[in-house]
Amino acid sequence: MKVTRRKLIAGAVGLSAAGATAVALKDQLPSVDEAQRMARAHDALMKLPDLKMYGEEKIAMLLYPGFTALDLVGPNYFLASMMGAKVHLVAATLEPVKTDLGYALVPDTTFADCPEQLDVLFVPGGATGTLAAARHAPTLDFVRSRAVAAKYITSVCTGSLILGAAGLLKGRRATSHWLVRDALAGFGATPVDERVVVDGNLYTGAGVSAGLDLGLTLLGQLRGAAYAEAMQLQAEYAPKPPYDAGTPDKSRPELLEALRVMYDNFVQETRSIAATSAV
Repeated sequence: MKVTRRKLIAGAVGLSAAGATAVALKDQLPSVDEAQRMARAHDALMKLPDLKMYGEEKIAMLLYPGFTALDLVGPNYFLASMMGAKVHLVAATLEPVKTDLGYALVPDTTFADCPEQLDVLFVPGGATGTLAAARHAPTLDFVRSRAVAAKYITSVCTGSLILGAAGLLKGRRATSHWLVRDALAGFGATPVDERVVVDGNLYTGAGVSAGLDLGLTLLGQLRGAAYAEAMQLQAEYAPKPPYDAGTPDKSRPELLEALRVMYDNFVQETRSIAATSAV
């Protein structure tokens, strides 16, 4: 048995067990003392009233060409940590899907084979790839079909544009990347300037890095605050960015204007999609 960092944490906390760098020098079982320490930690956590250690959640995370990698990888880190949960990376085919950064992720499930009953349906954002996905009938059909029975319908960044194009934002409060947040009104939504916006079973995150907040929010809903806090601690998620310019109100006016000009065509395209989508 190869003892990895995540397996050690999983033994004590009941969190994720897959795919980290081995910390043991040899393939071996934990020592008796180590196993006892892990068992004591596990027992202590099991006594917490706000923690659900195990479950069988079914989660579908949409892949499409050009999606923003961090939109998906951030929340995936937290959602894939849940013991017993199954995360499906879903695409039209099983061919590798290239992200906005040029590398590809490999889906494990097609639209046709994705479970119909989902706990979480997740849609990442992007730029031109998102515009294409918001006009791609098979993608929209998949999103609509799985949203019907999904416990949580979720997105990060411009992924909410795809939810809007699928007709899932009408009458709902939602957010998106600040560049296109106001365009959500064209889908019948009420745009909200918040990091994570919750409206019933609709959970939408703001731009890119907000995916970490969305993932933790969902983790807390699915497994309780203690589980989410343990994973936050494991990830050492306590952001202190070196620059305080992450929102329009905090950025230099000249930088804000430059980005607005740079993405003007993209913003206009999102408004065009909203105008032609049924709401």
